[in-house]
Amino acid sequence: MKHELSVSGMNCSGCEMLVKEALEELDGVLEVEASHSAGRVTVDYDPAKVAFAAITETIEAEGFKVKK
Repeated sequence: MKHELSVSGMNCSGCEMLVKEALEELDGVLEVEASHSAGRVTVDYDPAKVAFAAITETIEAEGFKVKK
């Protein structure tokens, strides 16, 4: 399942890497693309292994805000 999230607070490629690496540590996350210029994070994941809430919580734990 693929979701595109609107994320604020990412200001550089380092922020993109922080989000990408944190999400890739979650079991069930297959692919992550992050763009600070677009303010978007696209996550491809297996909903049988990881809850969508865990994905948003992980992004916010890194200091960014997921716009609902």
